Amino acid sequence: MSLITPVNVARALGLSRVAVGLAILAVPAKVGEPWLGADGTTPGAQVALRGLGIRDVLVGMAQAHTASDPERGYRWARTASLGDVVDLVATLAAAKHLPRSGVLSIGVVATGAAVSGVVVSRWMQAEA
Repeated sequence: MSLITPVNVARALGLSRVAVGLAILAVPAKVGEPWLGADGTTPGAQVALRGLGIRDVLVGMAQAHTASDPERGYRWARTASLGDVVDLVATLAAAKHLPRSGVLSIGVVATGAAVSGVVVSRWMQAEA
């Protein structure tokens, strides 16, 4: 029996999202500065980043918790992807005001996470 199953991949993606969210909650300026530039270290940006962090923690927990549920698991994988798409679109919309390395990093990470979530969601549906 393979360890690489849609349920295990969905659970791993959810737990990865929890880890990222916790890091953002713990040290928002460390995430904010590379992504947003000097503005990412301001108190206002840290409030918004913590909001993003808790979103990722909660969505990741729901994804990990429901991964084995054929009725809800694929939906949470897809829902998580929508958050990544929003992060990507928002970053691209402000790209001319952000550090190029931050735009590229978020572009790669958010695109990879969104695609992974959609792929695992479809895989979960196919296996159900």
